[in-house]
Amino acid sequence: MTETTIRRDILDGGSILLSAPGCSFEFRRPRPGVLHIIVNGYDRGMFGTGTLDEIGAAIARDGKITAFVDARDVSGVSVEVSEDWTRFFERNRENLSRVHVLVGSKVFGLTVAIVQHLSNTGNLIKIYSDPETFADQMK
Repeated sequence: MTETTIRRDILDGGSILLSAPGCSFEFRRPRPGVLHIIVNGYDRGMFGTGTLDEIGAAIARDGKITAFVDARDVSGVSVEVSEDWTRFFERNRENLSRVHVLVGSKVFGLTVAIVQHLSNTGNLIKIYSDPETFADQMK
């Protein structure tokens, strides 16, 4: 069995980068109450709860947050990962004002839509395919 190397780095400006071969998550805090997450690659679950723990830390620090997830460079996620995100949204509905997700493919957009439906969070999650519209929401 091969062990995956996971890194957690604090970048200039205070952003946090979680990275493993084939996938990375960068967590930026543009202002209090807002978390900007940039995701690249294929998440096979190699981070365990690490990615959701970072969001939980932002909630603990700021209270209710708005999340902007730039997932246009995500090539996919495992079923287990999408189930983890579904449970997270369901459990943290009261701590999230809104979750904006930019997708780069119809297939991943469908995955996010399924998470949205199964988490029973109504219109908490807003899915975008246009980067400009997504960026306008972050202003």
